Amino acid sequence: MISAQQIARLAKRRSCPRCSLEKTEGAALCRRCRFKLPAHMRLPLQEIATRDEGVVTGALRAAANYFEIHYKSIRFFGGGRVR
Repeated sequence: MISAQQIARLAKRRSCPRCSLEKTEGAALCRRCRFKLPAHMRLPLQEIATRDEGVVTGALRAAANYFEIHYKSIRFFGGGRVR
């Protein structure tokens, strides 16, 4: 579980924790990373300072699992490279 202080710190952070690009204040991820997520996963990662800790924790965990599984499947199939 993430504390309210950690969520506030993440909301104020200027760079995305995933790709180190600049992000808007109040969001957990940058716009590019949020756009890569499915539509139902984007909304809980915006304006995280006003949301409940449980919602933000679940959304961050789901996003991390999605990126890990999604990119793992791309690497498994060769990443689109022709061999």
